[in-house]
Amino acid sequence: MGSKKLLHRQIHPSFVVNDIVSNQAFAENSLTISSGTFNPTDKDNDKLSVYNGSIFTPKEAYEHFSINYNSYGVLSITEEEVLSIDSLTMNDDNIPFQGHSHIDFSQVTSKNQKTKKAGKLRDYGVKRNWTYKPEK
Repeated sequence: MGSKKLLHRQIHPSFVVNDIVSNQAFAENSLTISSGTFNPTDKDNDKLSVYNGSIFTPKEAYEHFSINYNSYGVLSITEEEVLSIDSLTMNDDNIPFQGHSHIDFSQVTSKNQKTKKAGKLRDYGVKRNWTYKPEK
């Protein structure tokens, strides 16, 4: 199976309530649950961006990302966890920066299945807890 290499995902502040990552952060339907952290949007072309843990620590990933965007903190999952979910793959593409990777959802055809698979990724990240969260 895949490696234990961590993949770091930024969590937008709107997906966090009382320091708990909302289930809404990982689902597709924007009316009942918001488009989310472990579920690629249409603009992502089914490729969910993550930071390669072989190049970035969780703190470095946060600092790099938060130069231009808001992040509450970082949840991390392993490559092995991604590959354990049927139809998901990951790729170290280094585009648009060295250390960029993506989780590929393109083989998942239904929105419902994307939401379920995103939920599994969320569960892995939440179980590991915050790998980096700045002091407020």
